[in-house]
Amino acid sequence: MLKATVTKSVRQMLAEADGRPLVSVGVGDALSARLASDADGIDLMLSSGFSISAEQLGLPDVEMYSRTENVLAVEKMCYVSSKPIIADMDTGYGNAINVIKSLHEFERAGVQGVVIEDQVSPKRCPVCVDTTNTLISMKEGVSKIRAAADNRSHRDTLIIARTDAVDFDDAVTRARAYYEAGADLVQPISRLFSTKEDIKRFVDTVGCPVSLVIVGWLEGLSRDQLAWIGPKIVHFALVPVTAMHHAVKAAITELGQAGSPAKLSVERSAHGDIVKDMGMGLIGELEEKYLPQEDEL
Repeated sequence: MLKATVTKSVRQMLAEADGRPLVSVGVGDALSARLASDADGIDLMLSSGFSISAEQLGLPDVEMYSRTENVLAVEKMCYVSSKPIIADMDTGYGNAINVIKSLHEFERAGVQGVVIEDQVSPKRCPVCVDTTNTLISMKEGVSKIRAAADNRSHRDTLIIARTDAVDFDDAVTRARAYYEAGADLVQPISRLFSTKEDIKRFVDTVGCPVSLVIVGWLEGLSRDQLAWIGPKIVHFALVPVTAMHHAVKAAITELGQAGSPAKLSVERSAHGDIVKDMGMGLIGELEEKYLPQEDEL
């Protein structure tokens, strides 16, 4: 089949994880999702808003894309991925009622879960700004999470409540309130922490399942250290987009300087490898199965 099929939900994976954190990678386009789908050691994906903004729009992650554009990008990723995808749903695109409609749109696109954050709209990705982001009230944040949890179309859809609070006590209070409102996991931002001990203290103090985005200095943590900290899911959100940016920028810069790709120092995939990874073999099988032979036309 052209459309990939997810055989195991994230909820089932969490139940079978036996204490280890699930490994997620951030994706912003269907090519990245397809490659992650085929990679060993990757359990699931996060449709990273940062990556979608960069790869689809060439703009910073400050909610410049619409809900429709986000859903369309995610739908393309889900179509080619046999691994579950959790969608970055930003602020939910409005109030608690808008959150319900947004959730249904992403569920129809094929996601296994959504992340909803408690910033004001338009949001600003914490890795794009140096200042503290403005948050909605905890009461409004709770209403959005409750609306999502009560109105999901599929019982396996995970609701992940992200708080952008940078005060430890405020972050814990908000996370607990969102969990009580029906969130399956809570997700702090990396700016809240300075050491791995800080993160573990949050995980231990909040007393509910934690989803953790691994960016910045957190990328230096080992697998054993992450297991010791205790999150249920670790999202390596920016690894593909930062690798892509570096490689593509270097290749284009060198091409512009040399005027020919003959001696580029940047390694590139062979055309045949890309065609193979994109599933051209399956296209050939489908053509043989369904298209009439020339003598039958």
